[in-house]
Amino acid sequence: MPATIATNIRLPEELLKALKYRAIEEKKSVNQIIREAIEMSLAATPQPEERETDPFEDMIGIARSGIKDASSKHDRYLYGAKR
Repeated sequence: MPATIATNIRLPEELLKALKYRAIEEKKSVNQIIREAIEMSLAATPQPEERETDPFEDMIGIARSGIKDASSKHDRYLYGAKR
């Protein structure tokens, strides 16, 4: 089973009460009922088609220099220190 991450949600009191009753009726935890409802909702929603990959994305990361502050001090590294 993949790792799970805890999160908080806010529900109206009546909805939480109904959720707890459903969990008791189905002999499941509230967490399990919520996960199943989310999975069903996501499965019913059409997912966007996978987009074509952009060949330019292959260039990401090819110029690693090892310099930790290159993004913030790039001018210094490209043009030298200010005179």
